[in-house]
Amino acid sequence: MPDREILKTVFPEPSDSSRSLGFELISLDMTAMTARVRFDGRQEFANPAGYVQGGFLSAMLDDTMGMLAAVKMKGRAMPSTIDLHTTFVRPVRVGEIEVAARIRNVGRQIIFADAVLFDKRGKEAARSLASLAINPMKAPAK
Repeated sequence: MPDREILKTVFPEPSDSSRSLGFELISLDMTAMTARVRFDGRQEFANPAGYVQGGFLSAMLDDTMGMLAAVKMKGRAMPSTIDLHTTFVRPVRVGEIEVAARIRNVGRQIIFADAVLFDKRGKEAARSLASLAINPMKAPAK
C-alpha cells in the first residue's frame, strides 16, 4: 500500500487542529520514516511584532511528528507527545511554512522524532525533538 494511502487509513480526515494550521502533506516516505508538510502561517497567528507566534510554530512541528508516528503505528496505536523541546532560530513571517520530520527510533513504549521548520524563504527557523508515548487503541469513551 502506498504511504499516502496508509495516512488515509489512519486519518481519513485531517483533525480540526491540523485544518486550522493549514496542514498539507507534501511527502511521506515510511521506508525512510520521513515526512514533509506545508502549513499556512496566517495573519491570525501573528504576535504583536508581526511574526508567527512560537506556540503555533511548535504546534506545526508537533503535528508533523505526531502524524508521522501515527502512520508508523498503522492504526494499532495512537502516539501522544509526552515531551516536546523546541528551539527557535529566527522569527517567522506570515506566509507558507514547511516542516520536515523524521522518526529517529521506535521503542516498545516510546517513539523518538525530530523536525525542522522552514520559513517561506526556505530558511531554518525552528527545530524540535519529541518523545511520543505509544498508546494502544481503545474504544472511545462514552
